[in-house]
Amino acid sequence: MESPLWEVSISRSTMNPDKSTRFTLFATGILLMALFIIGWLLSRTAAVRKDTAPAQVVVVPPPAAPVPALPVEKSAAPSLPLDDKGKPKAAYEVITGVTLADDPANDGDTFLLKTPAGPQRFCLYFVDTVETDGGQPEATREMAAYFGFDSEEPLRALGLEAREFSLRLLRASAFRVVTRWEKNEEENAYYAFIYLKDPEKGLVNLAQWLIRYGLARIVPCTREQPDGMSADEFRTLLLEEEARSKSEAHGAWSRKTP
Repeated sequence: MESPLWEVSISRSTMNPDKSTRFTLFATGILLMALFIIGWLLSRTAAVRKDTAPAQVVVVPPPAAPVPALPVEKSAAPSLPLDDKGKPKAAYEVITGVTLADDPANDGDTFLLKTPAGPQRFCLYFVDTVETDGGQPEATREMAAYFGFDSEEPLRALGLEAREFSLRLLRASAFRVVTRWEKNEEENAYYAFIYLKDPEKGLVNLAQWLIRYGLARIVPCTREQPDGMSADEFRTLLLEEEARSKSEAHGAWSRKTP
């Protein structure tokens, strides 16, 4: 018995795909292949351009020049009169590289100092300050009479003020010691001139400043200055400083007599 016509038609359509479908698949494959080839060519071209492009110049700034250190100002040595051979006429020794040493016995005119040769105690020529530990009764009476005090109370305050004045300067300023190694047996110290470095006035004698600010009394001394000034000339200079201190009411001269 023969199959119906419609069954034969279905069988043929299943066994033989449509020609348009096969063409579509073929075209899609070709398109994908073309896209792959184009992408590969583009990446290849970019790589070639990267290899052949000129290297980018990176400008590295030069390192900053180091800031030069400020020159350290050196204190000039006190001028000592020289003979024809260039040696000092005065028998003084100038000691540099000196610093203040902490010591409870330090006061306004006597100090323990560290020198290159070791610690030494020095006291000032020409001046005397109040002893902070009380001192000898006779010296206390003389000091009170000099400044016109009727009691010891203002003297103690003056001694502490002189001590603070001198020690503050010796800690803050470069200074040097000029001495003949003459011994003050009472103080167990060597007499000396101490010169401080002042940025405006140059070298300043510490004894002169103590008189200038009313913190010490002038005492007899026959030693000439290291620069050749005679003892009488220096005493006259100190008296002028004292008169100025009185007129401006510094230190002891600012205290009323009780």
